[in-house]
Amino acid sequence: MSPRKSRYAVPEWVVKSFRNKRKELLYGPYNCPKCGMDKLRIQVNKEEKEVTAACSCGLEYPMNYVASFEPVDYYNKLMDQFYKK
Repeated sequence: MSPRKSRYAVPEWVVKSFRNKRKELLYGPYNCPKCGMDKLRIQVNKEEKEVTAACSCGLEYPMNYVASFEPVDYYNKLMDQFYKK
């Protein structure tokens, strides 16, 4: 076995960019299905067990709280309900 070479290591800036992209996908602003802008926010209130998706265009959608869901799961649920109508 040869020792691990530094030339085979992934640069730190590449690792940070992947981490930042993941955080952006999970928590960031989402595309609004009504207006198409990146202004849709999903607010999760764990104490009151309610979730609200709201955009500046006036779209507001309440959802039921599910403990195992992340904000991106709520976004997918919203998109399914919006295009189902």
